[in-house]
Amino acid sequence: MQKKRTKIVCTIGPASEKKSTLEKMMRAGMDVARLNFSHGTYDNHAALIKNIRSVAKKLDKTVAIMQDLQGPRIRVGEIPKDGIELIRKEKIILIPQAWMGRKDIPKVARPVPLGYATLHKYLKPHDHILINDGLIDFRVDLIIDGIIYGTVIKPGIVFTHKGINIPGVEISARPLTDKDKEDLKFGLKQGVDYVAMSFVKNANNIKTLKSLIPKNSQIKVLAKIETKQAVENFDQILKETDGIMIARGDLGIELPPSKVPLLQKEFVKKCMTAAKPVIVATQMLDSMMINPRPTRAEVSDVANAVIDHTDAVMLSGESASGKYPVDSVKMMNRILKKTEASVFDDVPAHYLKMQGYTIADSISMTVNELVHENNAKAIIVNSISGRTARMIARHRPETRLIVLTDDTVTQRQMALVWSAEAYLLPVCKNLDEMIKKSVALCKRKELVKKGDIVIFATGQPLSKTQNMNLTKVQVI
Repeated sequence: MQKKRTKIVCTIGPASEKKSTLEKMMRAGMDVARLNFSHGTYDNHAALIKNIRSVAKKLDKTVAIMQDLQGPRIRVGEIPKDGIELIRKEKIILIPQAWMGRKDIPKVARPVPLGYATLHKYLKPHDHILINDGLIDFRVDLIIDGIIYGTVIKPGIVFTHKGINIPGVEISARPLTDKDKEDLKFGLKQGVDYVAMSFVKNANNIKTLKSLIPKNSQIKVLAKIETKQAVENFDQILKETDGIMIARGDLGIELPPSKVPLLQKEFVKKCMTAAKPVIVATQMLDSMMINPRPTRAEVSDVANAVIDHTDAVMLSGESASGKYPVDSVKMMNRILKKTEASVFDDVPAHYLKMQGYTIADSISMTVNELVHENNAKAIIVNSISGRTARMIARHRPETRLIVLTDDTVTQRQMALVWSAEAYLLPVCKNLDEMIKKSVALCKRKELVKKGDIVIFATGQPLSKTQNMNLTKVQVI
């Protein structure tokens, strides 16, 4: 069966941190390892990064590492391991974590700690506090001296650091916390390939993050779209960021859930036009946290993300803390391959409406047309920064996309780009040498064979970045 083109992002956690499990997940189709910095210590993350790279090297597989910053997330505080069960209609109080255990706290109801000490300043009676992706609903009844009194509307078990959403209430918070800044420094030292910024509201948030990254760093920034403000400012955010993650969990709480599927389609198409990778995330195979098989609706959700032409789909709790991390990757891989083999994910001609064509834009469209006209078995892209590959990939050509680069970071970053298979090729002196060595490498890796028609795409001079200006049809 055709090699899958849509990439799989897997969140790594307690269920998947062992080398043996990482190896099985990579063999099953994992392309990007996501490290959630809302959890874990630096020692833990450093060990994970070391293990991921060690296993990828053993398998000779390209795997990118994504650092996901926590951001100014409002969370539940520290709670006993087994959690606190909240009963419907029960009266409880929410207090800052530091207040837990104080003798002057009223004994009128059970206290639940908050990781955000000043939350009471933004609330008023009748507001609703949603915990754990809205599974638990708490209505605010009264606020006195920083204590939030309320009633449980939807019951459930609250666990440590579960996220809190308050629909319709905008809370003033810096886009990057002090923790995020320290985490970013750690990620830069570890050489992560992507850093994802949480709770982005506008393009200036992305600029702030990029200002903290050294000029000589190749790390790419992803903007997580999970707030109402991010939806309103999406076009400006897209211009500033290097890629997008559609974080549908929080988005479906901040906005009516019925809007999310349409926004997903709109955002994916805009990312394709901009030649920037896009990830569809959250609850894709959520039932596989506890069950060995997904629901039919979840299978349809993954398939529809492929039909929307996303670059990647993501596993969160399924691979981080669920019972079946490897089976989740295998299932996602099967869904991707089956959907990609159908006509439903095919991109119609002139699907992307672009204005102000550059030479590179024209070349990228020409490559796609040449593939159809010549039944080409592969597109071979020589790229330093990866931009040439992303511009070609956005047209979703129905053939193999082989990316040759002399840069190991670019090679790993291609693991997030639709269909891209990246390999290392030393810098060549001229075009003839590049084509000769490219063909030799592809034949050695059994990516192409004698008699195959391939399309070359590159730029002249060879050493210049973002310079796609040449295409060539050749028979191997």
